[in-house]
Amino acid sequence: MIPYRLLAMSSTLLFAAALAGPAAVAAGTAGPAVPADFSGPTHRVQLPSPDGKSFPYTIAIPAGWQVLFSGNVEGVFVGPASALEPEKDVRMIYVRVSPALLLDPDAVVANIKQSAAASSSWSAPLVEVREVGGVRGVLVRKDSGSGAEARSTLVLKMPLGQTSVDFMAGAPRAEFEHLLPGYQRVILSVLPVR
Repeated sequence: MIPYRLLAMSSTLLFAAALAGPAAVAAGTAGPAVPADFSGPTHRVQLPSPDGKSFPYTIAIPAGWQVLFSGNVEGVFVGPASALEPEKDVRMIYVRVSPALLLDPDAVVANIKQSAAASSSWSAPLVEVREVGGVRGVLVRKDSGSGAEARSTLVLKMPLGQTSVDFMAGAPRAEFEHLLPGYQRVILSVLPVR
């Protein structure tokens, strides 16, 4: 059974895949403090993809973080070594291949904005084209649910051949706001391999 955290993030991916035809936040100025698990010196790693090769992107992760695999879902998790259940730990960044083609990020952004405006069950307070290392992707924040069920997810979607790769993190809304600066620090460090 796939944990709710991943189901919620997967709905974001399916949503993006459905909207993608051909397929993020400016690296902020001073803002909220980065949570302790996300702070400190970083090192850049290239992540393994499900086909045994590597994704054509690297990501800067804090010291003490590692790449973890799951027996339950495809993709990899990046996060603190102390995370015993990566699928359930809100500190984890989940990286997976998405079937969404990302040839025209501007069109994907426009489609997401149009769909969000028409929906009463979710919103996308942040949807923008994000260029990293000369490669254009899409950065999305999706908010859904209310009360105790309120959740937020941050996704950086980058092109990967005829598919795309998603770097994403999500949590219950109350935790998400606290974790967001850390999520941004790691997810927005993504760079293409040169």
